[in-house]
Amino acid sequence: MLSLQQRFPVESAINEIFIRKLRNRHVKVEHSMNFENLHETLTQFIKVQTGQSELFIENLQRLSGGASKEQFTFDLIRKSYNSDAPTTQRLMLRMDPTESVVETHRLREWQMLRAMQGEVPVPEVFWLDLEGEYLGQPAIVAGFLEGTVRPESKEDKMSGIGMYFEPYLRENLKGQFVEILAKIHRVNWREKDLSAFDVPQSNSTQANEWALNQLERAWQEDTTHAHPIMEQAAVWLRENMPVVENPVIIHGDYRSGNFMYDNNLNINAIFDWELAYLGDYHDDVAWASLSIFGGPDEQGNPLAGSLLPIEEFLERYEAASGFPVDRKRLFYYQLFSYYKMAVFTAATSLRVVYSKKTHLDAMMNFASGIGYICISELNRMLEQT
Repeated sequence: MLSLQQRFPVESAINEIFIRKLRNRHVKVEHSMNFENLHETLTQFIKVQTGQSELFIENLQRLSGGASKEQFTFDLIRKSYNSDAPTTQRLMLRMDPTESVVETHRLREWQMLRAMQGEVPVPEVFWLDLEGEYLGQPAIVAGFLEGTVRPESKEDKMSGIGMYFEPYLRENLKGQFVEILAKIHRVNWREKDLSAFDVPQSNSTQANEWALNQLERAWQEDTTHAHPIMEQAAVWLRENMPVVENPVIIHGDYRSGNFMYDNNLNINAIFDWELAYLGDYHDDVAWASLSIFGGPDEQGNPLAGSLLPIEEFLERYEAASGFPVDRKRLFYYQLFSYYKMAVFTAATSLRVVYSKKTHLDAMMNFASGIGYICISELNRMLEQT
């Protein structure tokens, strides 16, 4: 009998993550919320990375939220050789928990953020602890940016799920939201250092095969029980897989909740590049326009990313990118998106909570409910095929 690794081949770096996940799963260690040694280990890590001994850290604070990573902010104080006054730099630490709602590769995220510097607004990345040699878990240190991710609301919602933007915010942000996505897809990735990414063959289904294999393998390894709709969806996705003519950079989680804007209402950062890969631009377009991520307007009309009507989003994207949106192909990737969400939420999040290896038990349990909404959407869409 073939193993899951043999049945569902994936990119090399992704395979490493699957192997690490299962290896760690057999270690009976619950996720620790004790970070009392982090100040010391982080200081030592940065000293090694910079080759500077005269630096120290202040105001190390853990951030709330973050369904897949532990995140901290801190001030890095360094002696200035040109002045008597030390320099202060506000930074962020993004570190793997014991196990995540989605296991991803820090080198891939690191390389993608570096590739996007100067292309679209992203945080600057500085240092990478790939194997957790210094910090205990794989981690990235990046620049900290000020801004707003979630507008103030009377309701405390999971970031990116049904967010509400006032009309003036929608008017100012919607064009930027579309234009940045188009810029991502137009980046010449062959000129970038993306060595942690396997390159799929052009004019083939390979990009989609790898993407679907990754999700099927995660479902098989993480789910606590079988579900016929998930099995049916996987079969349909494999049988109807479109050819990707010219792969582009796919963000993988482009939506409200993963961008930030400043006081001038300019989007100044796109976050969470951990799911990025090379594939079909329809994937990001489908994900960004998924109804589960978009709250309605005041008349109850669905909005892509809670910002603009879906048809307007598609038209603006075509104009900004120069890429046509094939509605039949868009349907495929919308179904793929719900399958993807269901894997993360109805399978992996529950497994992580059950294993006590997450820092967000309540959020992961809440996410599992979203998973069954996604399975319901899969059922609805499959009935249309």
